[in-house]
Amino acid sequence: MKQLLVFSLFLSLSVQAAWTVKPAANPKAPGQGLAIAQDGKPVAHFVFGEGQKKPFLHVYGAKGELLTNPGVGPDGKDTGRYPHHRGIYIGWRVISDGTYDLWHIHKGEIMRVKEIKSAKAGDNGVTIVADIEWRTGKVGDSDDLLVSETRALTVSKVDGVTQVDFHTELTAARDLTLGGDLQHAGCHFRAHTEVADKGTKFTSYLWEPEGKVAGNGKILSKEWKWNRLQFQLGGNWYSATQFNSPNQPVEELSWRNYGRFGFFFKKDLKQGETQKLDYRFHIAPSEQPALESFPPQVSKDQETRWRAAAQKAYREFVKSLK
Repeated sequence: MKQLLVFSLFLSLSVQAAWTVKPAANPKAPGQGLAIAQDGKPVAHFVFGEGQKKPFLHVYGAKGELLTNPGVGPDGKDTGRYPHHRGIYIGWRVISDGTYDLWHIHKGEIMRVKEIKSAKAGDNGVTIVADIEWRTGKVGDSDDLLVSETRALTVSKVDGVTQVDFHTELTAARDLTLGGDLQHAGCHFRAHTEVADKGTKFTSYLWEPEGKVAGNGKILSKEWKWNRLQFQLGGNWYSATQFNSPNQPVEELSWRNYGRFGFFFKKDLKQGETQKLDYRFHIAPSEQPALESFPPQVSKDQETRWRAAAQKAYREFVKSLK
């Protein structure tokens, strides 16, 4: 299998300090990928290959529990609410004139990993670089290339927080539009489907700037810095925060109270033109909401502290981009 041959090139890169990265099947669901661990404990898994429509990153909690949405079960069939949302992922519902949907990917389109260019474990984390093709797949008369993507994922730990740096370069294979709407486009995080099963009253959000709530999960601003989700899974509380680079397009923040959020923009690209994007994610255990009520409510003190921590992390992210 071609992908396994590619993997074999990087086996020698898997052991550096406490961090490892190695080829491994996607646990309890179809697909292959690269498993990332620290001190032998799973931290993340870059998933792709047969049985998957798009590559994405799973993230694990401190006890090895899966925090992100798998989308499919062991039998390869869709499972849970909105199964096309998987882990940390990127896509647009409208590609070109709207013929192709690289968000739901339900008509035969596909995002296919062409090559793992590198997979390196270092003293402070793991970096994976992959070439990914966004293709028309079974839509139309031929399997044509729409977008060539080079995605770099750097996974590390910072004071007990799992940090994911998501850098991508999207190069148009033809004149096209990255379009759609804020709920179905951009780079997003999706919590495990059990979060949605538990009920939407157990999630809450903070964001900066506060912006203006404009209806169903839509907040308007062109200066988005970060968004923080608080959620409960398996009796424990977690947070997931996405940081947006100040030097890239953004129009709206998309969020849903079942645990999916990300930043949205539309973009016209000429053939050969490249759009670069940088995001950082922080995923960590969190204290539970302090106010005893139903649903649980975040206290003003918690909001103040969490907002200050996110602001500090945002400044560090911006500094890292220089």
